[in-house]
Amino acid sequence: LIGVDNSEEMLKKANKYLAKQTELPDVDLWCEDIVNVPFENASVVILNYALQFIPIKDRTPLLRRIREAMRPGDALILSEKLVFSDDGLNTYFNNLHYEFKRQQGYSDLEIAQKRAALENVLVPETRETHQKRMRRVGFTHSEIWFQSLNFASLIGIA
Repeated sequence: LIGVDNSEEMLKKANKYLAKQTELPDVDLWCEDIVNVPFENASVVILNYALQFIPIKDRTPLLRRIREAMRPGDALILSEKLVFSDDGLNTYFNNLHYEFKRQQGYSDLEIAQKRAALENVLVPETRETHQKRMRRVGFTHSEIWFQSLNFASLIGIA
């Protein structure tokens, strides 16, 4: 297994977690920008909340490279924050998410600071946009298999 993150701090946390596990296969952690990672024999690729931080123009080429490294039947699991065409629904789901954060102990100031830090950095897209892109690069199937509020995980089959 290969894990990729561009944050040394996140990789340190992952290594601490992995060190406590007793029955795991070999795991290599790379500190890289995912757009620069070479893919080969990629039977399962999991992109958890990563694509939304990549410039839109670079998203299709990245998914194309991933798909080209797969054989028929291999899978991409793509988890992302979604945006909806209905602004009222976006507001509703965002408010529910902020309430969840409050229940987890975050202050209104912390929530506002996080929201401001992600403005124009995290660029979510619609489910339909993700599915069209996945089909365009060669995935034969693409469907949501899990969703909570405006956070969803799609599976694409090569």
